[in-house]
Amino acid sequence: MSTLTFKTMLASAALVFLAPVSAMAAPVSDVKEFSNNTATEYFVKDDASKYISPYYRYDNGDWGWKHNALAGSGFTSIKLEVSAFDVDASQGEVDNILVFDGSIWQLIGSLAGSNDAWAFSTFDLTGYSWAEAQANAGLQVFMDINAGSGNWAVTLGKSVLALDGGNQQCVPTPGFPCSNTVPEPGSLALLGLAIGGLALTKRRKARG
Repeated sequence: MSTLTFKTMLASAALVFLAPVSAMAAPVSDVKEFSNNTATEYFVKDDASKYISPYYRYDNGDWGWKHNALAGSGFTSIKLEVSAFDVDASQGEVDNILVFDGSIWQLIGSLAGSNDAWAFSTFDLTGYSWAEAQANAGLQVFMDINAGSGNWAVTLGKSVLALDGGNQQCVPTPGFPCSNTVPEPGSLALLGLAIGGLALTKRRKARG
């Protein structure tokens, strides 16, 4: 095989495998936490403050937040993760999470968790027709505290909106910054296999 022919094959393989990658939206995430609170948002600053007002809130302290707008289209996964403390779900505590769909507020579920513990509750928005447009515009979220009976309170640590897996990895406990991650698209791995196969073919033919 000539050098020119081999280079042409490599270029063709790159075009075939990189085309889907360029068409896909890149994984991206947005994190709301104490460091970017607004005047009406109450994500707690650290674990030591979890029982302190105004962060530890009862049913008269419902509040909401808005994520930053995330550009892109064609996302195959849209998930919202909310970090909450002291959600006694097994004992009857119900803290509902709603998101704005562009026209009305949609109930997407309630917080999970356990007594005196931090935990993420994951809400999968992938199947909602409006989810991508609202992520592009800046997803609006609202928490209805103690929607059931009892006298329950809850503290929030952070809210993570992740598209296609996101590019940040977070822990539920506040005060610990999220770390950046860059998931490798599967198509790039396939490209590496294709190039490796072409190189192997060249070596075999050269020996023959």
